[in-house]
Amino acid sequence: MKILIIKLGALGDVINTFPLVINLKKYLNAEIDWLVAPLSYPLVDNHPCVNTAILFDKNRLRHFLPCVLEKIRTKEYDITLDLQRILKSALFSMASKSARRIGFNKERCKELTWLFPFDRILPSDPQAHMLSQYLEFGTHLDIPASDVSWMIPRISKKVFGLPEKYIVLNVGASRPVKQWAPEYFAALADQIDEKFHLQPVLTGGPEDIHIGKKIKDKTNSNIIDLTGGTSILQLVEVIAGARCVISCDTGAMHLASALGTDLIALFGPTDPRRTGPFRGRVIQKKLSCIPCNRRKCKDPRCMAAIKPKDVCHELESFI
Repeated sequence: MKILIIKLGALGDVINTFPLVINLKKYLNAEIDWLVAPLSYPLVDNHPCVNTAILFDKNRLRHFLPCVLEKIRTKEYDITLDLQRILKSALFSMASKSARRIGFNKERCKELTWLFPFDRILPSDPQAHMLSQYLEFGTHLDIPASDVSWMIPRISKKVFGLPEKYIVLNVGASRPVKQWAPEYFAALADQIDEKFHLQPVLTGGPEDIHIGKKIKDKTNSNIIDLTGGTSILQLVEVIAGARCVISCDTGAMHLASALGTDLIALFGPTDPRRTGPFRGRVIQKKLSCIPCNRRKCKDPRCMAAIKPKDVCHELESFI
């Protein structure tokens, strides 16, 4: 059986799709191709259950669109799974030579994609964890329930000469409204150094380099700043080797959860039941406005309400 997965989205979304892909390979012995965006491409391309990762870069549309269309039209797929549920993914699904196309039910679709002539999974709780929602596609294909696993690809070597014991502070977030203040990270780094005698390691994307600099300027601890300096596969190794990861709602948080590293996730405007770590601890204050799911906020009290002492209290329970 040949299956095309269309999941172009963010790193966390891709990580939460891996358990479904593992089940498709295990129970259907499927040959799996996956249409994916550049950020998550290295993880998908190196995943043992994915036969071919098909790269689509929207920023180089003239080059990639003809290449993608040629690839998905050349192979005759038995099933295409549209896990993205937006217009772009629906159009790619229609472009594929597939005997059967499966998507979310109407209530969970976006951008009117419920109008496309797809087979639909049954209605279910839209607030359930996204990993569980993706697994519903397996249920639709009569795949039995099984233990959740991710099989995150590893390069299996120590990177950056990191110390034996360290804590990762992932300072970025997918949206500014989800970010924790640099001064809070700096204060936490000092407490980690003084109280737990562990070295703080900062991680984040290129867009977070200025945040890392602010944190280093405000702290007295000997921080290792890797913001903007890791590939995705290197980040996997940094997180896998950490004693604990402290992160806002972003892809690195889902990586830590999938790798089984102790995790403290800092949540503000979004609902951790749906987009939080599948395993790990969550700190979220009880405010009347939570969850608002706003993309912008003039006064993000929800994140400001989480104090460094709250995180230290959680750390004490397992360090």
